[in-house]
Formats: sequence, C-alpha cells, structure tokens
Amino acid sequence: MSLFSNRNDTFEDAGKILFGCLKQPILLFVLILFVYSCVTPGKPYSEYSGLLSGGYPREESSMTLATQLGYSKNDIIVIVHADDIGIHKDQTDGSLASMKMDIIKTGSVMVPGPDFERVAAIWRDHPELDLGLHLTLTSGHKESYRWKPILPQNKVPSLYDSDGFVWLKPNNLSNHLDTQEALMEIEAQILAALQAGLNPTHIDTHQGTYNMTYELTEGVMKLSRKYNLPMLPHPAYMDEMRKEGYVFPDTYWMYLLISGEKKTPEYRKKVYDNWLRGLKPGVHQMIVHPSFMSEEYEQHVWHPHILTGDYAYWTGKETKSLAEKLGIKFIGYRDLQKLQAKNWNLQNDSLQSE
Repeated sequence: MSLFSNRNDTFEDAGKILFGCLKQPILLFVLILFVYSCVTPGKPYSEYSGLLSGGYPREESSMTLATQLGYSKNDIIVIVHADDIGIHKDQTDGSLASMKMDIIKTGSVMVPGPDFERVAAIWRDHPELDLGLHLTLTSGHKESYRWKPILPQNKVPSLYDSDGFVWLKPNNLSNHLDTQEALMEIEAQILAALQAGLNPTHIDTHQGTYNMTYELTEGVMKLSRKYNLPMLPHPAYMDEMRKEGYVFPDTYWMYLLISGEKKTPEYRKKVYDNWLRGLKPGVHQMIVHPSFMSEEYEQHVWHPHILTGDYAYWTGKETKSLAEKLGIKFIGYRDLQKLQAKNWNLQNDSLQSE
C-alpha cells in the first residue's frame, strides 16, 4: 500500500469520527481529557498526563532507532524538546537559557510568532543550535495575545479569524479549515525560515493542528520528505512512515494541564521524576515549555506555572543527578535528521528540495 493512498472504509470512518470531535467544543474537551488520562504503563501520574504516542521497541528487534543512531539497544535515550520558542521574549529566553544546560538539547521555533525575528538573529549568530520549526496555525494563548499567518489573508482566508489573526484554538480552526490553504501556509513558514538563513533540524505542530485531518497530515509528510525535516508523526501513520524511512522517536510524551492542589512545582517534579524512572530502553521525547515569566507575559498565558515549572525542573541539579543515576542519555534532533537523510540516500544532511 502506498504511504499516501486512501484508507479503507472502516479506517476512514473511524478517522472521521475522531477528527469530527475537533469541530464540537464539548467533544473536543472529552477527547483531550481521554488522551491525557491514558497513563504511561505502570505510572498513574495524574488525570492530565499520559503517553501521547508511540511504543517501546520490540525486544527481539536487532535494529532499533537507538542502534541506528549509534547507541546500544539497551540505552535509554531522551529528547527533551522546548516548544513555542518565538511566541514571546520570555519563552524564547527561557528556552534558550535551558538549552545551555545539560538536558534540553533542542526545541522548535514559531515562525509567525511575535519574537521570531529576534530568534532568527540569535540563531544565525549560533548556527550550532539544534532548532526546528513549530508549524503554527493557531495561537493558544488568551485573546489578548495573537498574531497573523505568514501569508496574506487574500491567499489563505480560512486561516484568519474575524479580527484578522490566526484562530485562537484548534476547534475554531477546524470549523473553517481549507487543507490546501493550510499547506500553503505551512510551506511558507518553512521557506521563511530558510530565507532568513536558518537551517532547521525538524518540524512539529503547535496544538496538534497539522494532524487535524488525514489530508493535512499527508501533505505535511510530503513536505517533511521534500525538505528532509523529521516530523512529529500522526499516530495512524507511524508504522508506514518508519518503513518509508521517516525518522522520529519511539515515544512522545507531554505533561501539560493540572488543576487545584496539584498545581505546584513539587507535584510537577514528582510526575517528571516518575516518568524518567519508568523509561525503558529506546528513544523517547518529552515535550516541555520552559520559560521565564515577566508580568507582561503572565497576563497573556493560560497557565504560567506550567512554563516556569518546566524551566525549574529541566534545568535543576536534582534532575541532572537523577538522570545520571538512571544512565539516561540526552540528545537533540540533528542526529535524527542525518539518519533520515541516509535513509533517503540524500547527498548531505541539510535541507533538501525536490
């Protein structure tokens, strides 16, 4: 079966039901709650945590992602990934500061983000930075903090809200989504980064929007291949993508929303500690949002404690000590991009164009 061929009727119907939830706010909330309530095996951290995607390598497999990257099949490899770089100065500075430590090696940048030009200048001065592109079709913060798509409204009208900005939330976007317009904007963001003199190592998705429909996901997969940018995959395509040479970690995980008395740095530390202790051999990605927090930024953010809590944990001495005790190795995305280039017989490891 071709990677981009149509699904069978049963699979297609299931997908329509799943993604139809995105068009109904109540169903969307139930879907999100379900995803975050699916706990990592053996580690019931909280009602809002869970294994987002992927699975551990099979024990009988001789060629795992870890071994392809030059590690042992018994090694535990972790990519701690800083999201939302460029969304605000505090987020940029907190993420880049965390990358100067020993654990967070990579992150992704929002090209439409208000702080992108400053990020680009820093990135050009430090080309060794392992940064990807956080492809962005929504804002996700409060209505007081928004921005526009890269392309003008006359080219991608479905991506603009009534006030002339990106949509606030994924369900707002899904009610108006035009797949071709979304793909035009996504490629424009990639090209804007290249034209700014940047060399991204991967792509992923802000608020999961490029995995909103099968058609959109498949379009992004083609862009991933066109530009040799490893991507955060849609769960339904993971097995096929691996067979086609796409490279991505074995598992992805994110700890995001907590409420009430659990909204403390101490509880957050416990969740992350348990996740690290429970890891099995393989390559795993933890998605985090390390940020500084000024009074100006705090008024725009839904959950500022998440951002500052992530910075505190992933730059902390106790975290480093625990990881060393567990024998965990931390990497970024550059090696994954090199492996993907090798899989596709590309002449070099940097971005490719058809």
